[in-house]
Amino acid sequence: IAVPRLYAGLAAVAAGDRLARAAPLVDEVGRLEGILPPGSFWRGVLKGTARNYVGYVAGLVTSPLAGPFLNALLEGLFARVSTEGRAALTACYGEYPGAGGHPQAGLRALGEDFQQGGEARRIAEGFLFRALRQDIDAAYHGVRGRMSRVGRPALLLDHADGSLGRRLLKPALEDRERGHHDRLVVFATARREDGGRFLHRAGSTHEGMAVWQPFTGTLPEWSRPPGGVPDHAPLWRGVLLVRMPVLTRDRQKDEIARLRGGHEQPDNAVRLRVHSGVHRLSGGRPRFVTRLGEATAATVFPTPEQCTDWAILDARVRASEDEQGRPVDDRPVADVLVDELVDRERPEELPPEHRGHWLDLLTHLSVAHDVECAQTLMRAVQEDRTERLNAYRIAELLEDTGWPRCPRHFIGDLGLRRLLTRRLYRLRDGGAAWHADHALLQGHYRDLGDRHPDPLFVTAAAHRMHHLLASDGADLVTRYLADAFRTRPVDEWCEELLAIADAALIGTADDRYARALGETQVRGDTLRRRVDRLLHAVWLTEDRTQPLEEIVPGVLRGPLRELSEELARIADEAVRHQGPEGADVARAADGAALLIRMARDWGDRAEDKQPLKRCVCTEHIGFG
Repeated sequence: IAVPRLYAGLAAVAAGDRLARAAPLVDEVGRLEGILPPGSFWRGVLKGTARNYVGYVAGLVTSPLAGPFLNALLEGLFARVSTEGRAALTACYGEYPGAGGHPQAGLRALGEDFQQGGEARRIAEGFLFRALRQDIDAAYHGVRGRMSRVGRPALLLDHADGSLGRRLLKPALEDRERGHHDRLVVFATARREDGGRFLHRAGSTHEGMAVWQPFTGTLPEWSRPPGGVPDHAPLWRGVLLVRMPVLTRDRQKDEIARLRGGHEQPDNAVRLRVHSGVHRLSGGRPRFVTRLGEATAATVFPTPEQCTDWAILDARVRASEDEQGRPVDDRPVADVLVDELVDRERPEELPPEHRGHWLDLLTHLSVAHDVECAQTLMRAVQEDRTERLNAYRIAELLEDTGWPRCPRHFIGDLGLRRLLTRRLYRLRDGGAAWHADHALLQGHYRDLGDRHPDPLFVTAAAHRMHHLLASDGADLVTRYLADAFRTRPVDEWCEELLAIADAALIGTADDRYARALGETQVRGDTLRRRVDRLLHAVWLTEDRTQPLEEIVPGVLRGPLRELSEELARIADEAVRHQGPEGADVARAADGAALLIRMARDWGDRAEDKQPLKRCVCTEHIGFG
């Protein structure tokens, strides 16, 4: 496509450096001719001008500075351009701010503004993008364009929410709001779910923003809503927000099969576990799926039981080359993904003093839930630093890089949290950093007092038990839950149980199935043994590192029904001692009924392979 308007603008920019010597400017302007296609009418016109550039400034080449070079360039250009070309440049650069309809004045001002920097340069860059859009539109608009090209032109801007992307996209949207329309369809990618903060006026909502998700059907008929006031209307009025689809389960399986070259795992049960693990960890994100597929294609898992999420993350990606063509040794896929998703995708607004330890901060935050929990960790981790990042700012930076927010987890993506959890456990020998972070949080919630309210765990005691379960095992947690069962409202007790059991198990043997089935000796009375079985069954469903076995629904229902019977017995005894209106009667009777409902509901969720308490992290898990 011929881009004479853009070429003229770039030439003016190249020639506008008043402090440069003339000879390098001549070379730079000549180099720009490469953006014009061979055989272009415009190339022929401008080529003649280019041949005379040195002639126009021959007397200046020996001078130290080349201030008049831009004037000479523009005079030569307009002396040789055709009537059609002059009209095109006039229509474009005659509208540059302050040009007053004179294209030479507009080009001169553009070159000077670009060299000035700051806001002036932002205006010049935006206008250059307008020139490109007009060039593309013209290539499709004429008779020749209609005969050789079908449909509307399209342009892809990757990372459009980054600094450069914003400098291009924002003036284009402002132009269209002011009535400078073109037929170019701009596909701009962004990491933030709302398209980028620059689309939204500060303090305003974007409830009216047009959104389309591919699974809802064909693209809707859409146009800019009427009534906008230029320079005051939010930029999202000119945007159709499209949520990029994640890979479906079938497409994930196809990608895994492609990467294996059609050769499946020798054991069918292992193959199913690979598919399940890739789906859980990736959530359908294409890069995640591809990397995990490459790693599992190069790995043989001897038995299904050894094909856990942690084993998949330990699988090694074959040796390859980096972006500079240098050889790279094979390494665990988890390390590759951390490098690609975190280290190479740091937030644009991350202060320079924090870039070196950004990954370490996120690693420690993998055990955090709400911002209070995260802030406790950040104070300890950055204790020796003068400049610190607080958890509130980190949450904002994570959102800017496209990671979702989850009300129950500070790191709101299950796959990313697994990567960071694995890294935290390996940060120091024996999982020392992992245990230290959990011990720190246990101390924090102990200091608050057991009955202190907690928005996610009901009480600070339950929050402390969660970190105890993750770091030190289940025995003390079982005792706490058994004691609380006798005194707490059952609905609160169930909420605490679900929150406590959402704990990662890493670095130790997984005996949860044996404990859930009652095959392991547990100290204590019958109630404590029932609670222990229930805790481990719930833990299996909430910390999903492998597919649920068919026995899990029954393992969940059994203890819940037995606990319901226990409460029914307590209610009967309370009636005998206190009468039907006794305080303990209502609590026990209501609790018995609730546990029967929980047995049905939790068992049904487990049969559908769903978590017992869904959140943003686990929306994709279920039905296999």
